[in-house]
Amino acid sequence: MVLALIIVGVGAVRARAAMQSAQANAAASEIRILNPVVSAYGLDNSGYTGMTPAALEQEYGVQLDRTTVSTLTITGTSASSYCVQIRDGAWYAAQRGPQGAIETSQTPICR
Repeated sequence: MVLALIIVGVGAVRARAAMQSAQANAAASEIRILNPVVSAYGLDNSGYTGMTPAALEQEYGVQLDRTTVSTLTITGTSASSYCVQIRDGAWYAAQRGPQGAIETSQTPICR
């Protein structure tokens, strides 16, 4: 009986870890999907100043579902940089600037 409970407990821990990994990967994928649009915005506007989720939707026809729009934040926009962040469940993914690596965390990255 104890062994069965231990096995169930280990299975639950592994399932939770897999779900968290999936959420982190999904958020990072959403950032990758936005990269070409963010790049186009930077080229068309000589930088990233003024870039917002609404501008990406209106000017580039980006079709973001309501869940994504509600968790997408764009901060720190300037002529050469930005921080784009999306949350999926308990995970955040973000990219700081056009050369930045995509980061994932359980706490907000862009502030």
